[in-house]
Amino acid sequence: MTGAIHNQFDPSVTIALITYNSAAYVRGCLDSLRIAAPHVPVLVIDNGSHDTTCEIVSTVYPECQLLVLGQNIGHSAACNLAFAQAGTTWVVLLDHDTTVPPGWLEPLLATAQHYWPATGMVSSRAVFAGQNRIHHDGGFAHYVGHMTLNHGFAKPADVPGNQPFEVGAQAATALLVHRERALAVGGLDARFFIYLNDFEFTLRMRLRNWRSYVAPASVVLHLQGNPETSWRGSGSYPERRAFLVYRNRWMLLLKIYTLRTLILCGPMILLYELILFAAALRKGWLSAYIAAARDVLRFREEILAQRRQIQADRQISDAELLSAHGLSFVPGLVSSPLARLAQRLIELLLASYWWCMRPLLR
Repeated sequence: MTGAIHNQFDPSVTIALITYNSAAYVRGCLDSLRIAAPHVPVLVIDNGSHDTTCEIVSTVYPECQLLVLGQNIGHSAACNLAFAQAGTTWVVLLDHDTTVPPGWLEPLLATAQHYWPATGMVSSRAVFAGQNRIHHDGGFAHYVGHMTLNHGFAKPADVPGNQPFEVGAQAATALLVHRERALAVGGLDARFFIYLNDFEFTLRMRLRNWRSYVAPASVVLHLQGNPETSWRGSGSYPERRAFLVYRNRWMLLLKIYTLRTLILCGPMILLYELILFAAALRKGWLSAYIAAARDVLRFREEILAQRRQIQADRQISDAELLSAHGLSFVPGLVSSPLARLAQRLIELLLASYWWCMRPLLR
């Protein structure tokens, strides 16, 4: 990075919207951006939609730059195209199923400037639309390979204050990212396609000691997503989502963690794996679990090559990167009183083990 990047703050920003069969959402999102950020360039990258998304964007929102892809290359690869196409210092990765109120963007940039030059990313507070529940205020990287959502599913009134704060990981619901720093770590991993891809990307950013913050005064309203992969606690859990979460978690562990961490934390990682395997059996996801394992084996050489680069470039230890906050699950996934009690006991065991191992990982 050049000295100019380190010493001067440039607020130039592009808003990047990744769409895929987004006709039900894209009007609401782009209408809200017209009001909240009327002079900010908006880049819409369409991931092979076969509904009317592209027609809506091109005819109703001609001020947006529309990049139409012939196929669905995945959320990760589309985000990387946004980083490549944007001509600004910052890029906001914004989910297609969101709306933003006036005053949404300014706290993101103000927070980035306040902590500059440490800033790598700043996220909005994501709130479920119409539900009076926080989706997340960023999160933390649990050492079993699970992202803990900060303030996940809490009521906004129960989380007082709107001052920015630091977090250990991010989801890309509404995420301001320093473009050159994103490119320096290779962007998002296209192999992940979607799910945990933003989590893994933000961990690589943090390994370079670029910090991650939340601006809770910046609020984004989050809707329901695509039925093929999204799940909000009711109906059938999509098997495609289960496959991606299983596979991508294993790739994250193999790439990000040091060998020392994998060995020392291995017993609890294995325990968590057994729990996931039991859930796969109980919920009928065994075929997704097996397919995920096959994919990891298929990608093993690429995973190991990327792992070598990540470990060579890292500037902080796993003791700084990882945590043992409670496990976050979408309400409805862990529903019975017995299951909730088991979750609390497992969280206590995992946390106790972590505080014994953490000093050895510095």
